[in-house]
This record gives sequence, C-alpha cells and structure tokens, in this order.
Amino acid sequence: MTGEGRTILHLSADYPDPLMAQKTRAVANLLALVPEHAHHVYSLNRVGWRAGIRALEFADEAGDGHRAVAYGAPPKGLFLKRYLDRLADWVADDLVRRGLRPDLVHAHKLSVEGPVGAVLARRLGVPLAISVQGNTDLKVIGARRDLAPLWRQIWQGAAVVFPFAPWAAEWLAGRLGTREGPVRLLPCPGPADSLLHPRITGPVFRSAFHMSANMSVNRNKNADGLIRAVGLAARRVPEIRLEIIGGGDAAAFAHLADLAERVAPGRVQFLGTVPNTDMQTLFNASCAFALVPHRESFGMVFVEALLAGCPCLIPQGWGIDGYLEDGEAVLAVPSRDVNAIAEGLVRLARDEAAFKARLSRLAETGGLDLFRRAAIAAVYRAGLAEAVPG
Repeated sequence: MTGEGRTILHLSADYPDPLMAQKTRAVANLLALVPEHAHHVYSLNRVGWRAGIRALEFADEAGDGHRAVAYGAPPKGLFLKRYLDRLADWVADDLVRRGLRPDLVHAHKLSVEGPVGAVLARRLGVPLAISVQGNTDLKVIGARRDLAPLWRQIWQGAAVVFPFAPWAAEWLAGRLGTREGPVRLLPCPGPADSLLHPRITGPVFRSAFHMSANMSVNRNKNADGLIRAVGLAARRVPEIRLEIIGGGDAAAFAHLADLAERVAPGRVQFLGTVPNTDMQTLFNASCAFALVPHRESFGMVFVEALLAGCPCLIPQGWGIDGYLEDGEAVLAVPSRDVNAIAEGLVRLARDEAAFKARLSRLAETGGLDLFRRAAIAAVYRAGLAEAVPG
C-alpha cells in the first residue's frame, strides 16, 4: 500500500469465495478498480441456525487474508439482530487475533451487513461506508419495520453511502429520512468496458440470465412474461425473434422451452451458456436487449449491452432505471404488465434506427462513461476520501 492507500475492512454476502464461488462479481470488480487500498474481505455465508461460526482463509486479486465465513442464523430475517450481533463479535475477535486495524469499514448492504459494520466501526473508532443494493435492502427493510430505528441510525450516521441506483436511494430516503451526509451513486462495474458502435440488425432481441433450480429466482427473472410478450408482439412484428443466453438448470430450461412452443412458436431460441468474451458481440448484433425482472438491484448485463451498442428494455423502477432518460437508449416498462412489455418490444423493433442513433450520440458525448471503470473508480475514490479524509 502506497500514497493515498487505506486499509479497508469489507463485509459482503455477495463476494465469490471458496465456499460459494458462483456469487456475483460486482463487489470483487469494484475492489479491483482501487488497488492502491489494502482490502480485507469477510465474505459472509448464512447457514442453518444451529451452526456456529466457522471461517477459512483465502486470497484473490483484491488481496490476501480474506475470510470465507459460514455463520449460523435463521432464514427470513428471524432474530436478525441477535445473530448479526453474534457475527460482529466474532469478526471483532478475529481482527484482534490478526492484529488488523482498518481505517474504514465498508458494509456492502445496509440491511444485513450494515448492522455488523456499524458495531465494528463503533468499536474500532473508524468511519463506516454503506452500499445500498435495491433488491435485498428494500425487501428486508420493508419487511422488518421493527428494526427501522436501527437501520435509520446506520443510514443517517454512515460517513458515505453508495447506492447502486437512484430509485434505491429515493426509497430509503422516504423510509428512513433524507441523509445529510454524502450519497454517491455507484454503478456496478461489469465484465465489459469497451464501446461498440451500434448497427442495424432487424427485430432480433437477445436476453441473458442464469436459470436456477430455485423456482422463485426464475419467477423473479420474469422470463415467462418476456416470452409471452414476444408472442403478442409477433402479431405486429411478424419477423420478431428472441434468443435467450444462459444455462444452469435443466428443469427451468424445459419449462421455458415448453412455454415458448405454446405461446411464441418458432420465435424463441435458447443459446445456452456463452463465454463472456462473446457477449458484447452478440449484443451488438441485436435489435435490443430485453430483460424485465420483477426485482433487480442493478443488472450489470444492461450496462454490458448498452456499451455494446444495444438499446435495452428494462424494468420500471428497478435495475438501471433512473440513470438514463427513458425512451432515449432504454425503455422502462412495468414488469407485471405483459402487454406493456410487448408494446416495448414493438417500439424498439419499429424504431430501431432512432434508438441506436440516440445511443450512438450518447456514447460519443460521454453519456455512458458513468458506467465505465474509470468513472466508477473515480466515484468510489471520492467517496472513500470523504469518509477518511487526508
């Protein structure tokens, strides 16, 4: 660590580790953008409530001496504070054993990691940074109103808050009060960072998501609604096609394939898993990217598509909604309205040239730079500097 580097303790339940390697890489990608800091990650994995707390050490590109933690706690937020306090005690003791004293604690969700981070920051006498992930944070905080005073104290008292998206910050301000401290919107850095020029392709739409053995996860992605919307849109755009990228569960694939045959015969193709290096090329050869989940914290795939020169159909009030003007390069529709999704597909197909011309201008004038690594790193550095001055 040199120059302006600080020692940062990260608490995240969404960090790939040896216990759960398939977690999203949003936090890992963020830490890679600021290598001047010394990052120490406690990657949190909830297990059955009768279990204690166990951990194993691991290293990755962000640093050495991380901890993959398995901690016992009940599901659905039962006795949430009690078990998070127990976890905070364990982490505090582990820091003493390691002789590690960070300059800052960064809790990468308000609802779960936030209470743990608040205890640790208070004991260590250091600032607390909080990330806000819209999906889980809104769900948990909305369900556990009895803990609103705790979350309000953390939200108001954090040195800096990094929401993934504008709507998440607005929701929390309405629920927990407007913050006086800094709030810095921090998009998730994705796997792609290069800009591709849009090209006209005709009404070939692409979507991408992981199919899960967990049926509630599949229902949230709303692939059923998207496929039904394709069938409706075909009445007005006969050449429309949808190609779905992603694998992960045979039963989920079988369900979607059966549905597509019934409601949109001959118009939906499943491509399976595709290498990350091929994704932008596929998006660039698309009329638009379409994914309208019921709940989505950010959705790095939307940004990946936009950078590839591909307009997006997105869920209204979720994902990247609020970052760009609606109708410019993205079109936001309510996820539970299949007719609205179909109308969005029709509009994107018929106005492909106009959408892509606007997207091209947006890219050329720097309107997409906020989603690129250099800008994300600058926002994160600025927020950390506010939290730990000088």
